[in-house]
Amino acid sequence: MALLIRDEKETSYRWLLKTWLEAVDNKPTITIITDQNIALSNAIAEVMPNINHTYCTWHISSKFPGKLSTLYTQYSEFKTDFNACIYKSLSPTEFEGRWEDLKEIYDFENHNWLNDMYAIRRQWVFAFTKQHFTAGLTTTSSSESMNSFFDEYVKASTGLKEFIENSQKALESQYLREVQADFDTEYMERRLFSNSSMEIHASKIYTKEMFKRFQKELQKSQSFVVKSMKGCGDYLSKMYLVEKIHLAGDL
Repeated sequence: MALLIRDEKETSYRWLLKTWLEAVDNKPTITIITDQNIALSNAIAEVMPNINHTYCTWHISSKFPGKLSTLYTQYSEFKTDFNACIYKSLSPTEFEGRWEDLKEIYDFENHNWLNDMYAIRRQWVFAFTKQHFTAGLTTTSSSESMNSFFDEYVKASTGLKEFIENSQKALESQYLREVQADFDTEYMERRLFSNSSMEIHASKIYTKEMFKRFQKELQKSQSFVVKSMKGCGDYLSKMYLVEKIHLAGDL
């Protein structure tokens, strides 16, 4: 579904969201990901107040070098510690503890941008957003890629008639690509690199693209060995040690 708006005002976004809700029988998605557009955020809060609205992590992290340049320059370890707090905190409690430690160590109590980002932490920090279903998405990359796709067919100078015609061509082209992908998934034989029953099973249930991704992960897993820890655990449980195999030539 495609909707066109002439500007990025809050009233236009409200119309867009209401029109979209009508098209989906007033059954909104569970989560929506946007950039930090204030007008769009206000419209979402009004039209769909119960939706999980998260911000694109890529758009926010791309601002780090500019907004945090002083802290990066002043403290050599700040970037590493800050990234660990944002990306490696597994729970809200762990994030809050790390954030307080950062404030104490690097003295950014009065840093306006960081305070603003902390105020909306529930909408972009992984420790909070992971609690909502997003199908693995944390950025608006899919919409950005769609924008790039349409850029091949329309430009700012394109007239209305040509815009409609070229947009139709773009959709037809996308449809043909999807048909080809479905055909490849259904009829193209998968190339296996092992006799693993797991790989054979995956080749039968995954699409062509997902199977390629699975194979990469399966190949990486062969760099690890699992060892049973003797003397650990009890009759209900066992403990295992997972180690990476370092081959000759590995750094």
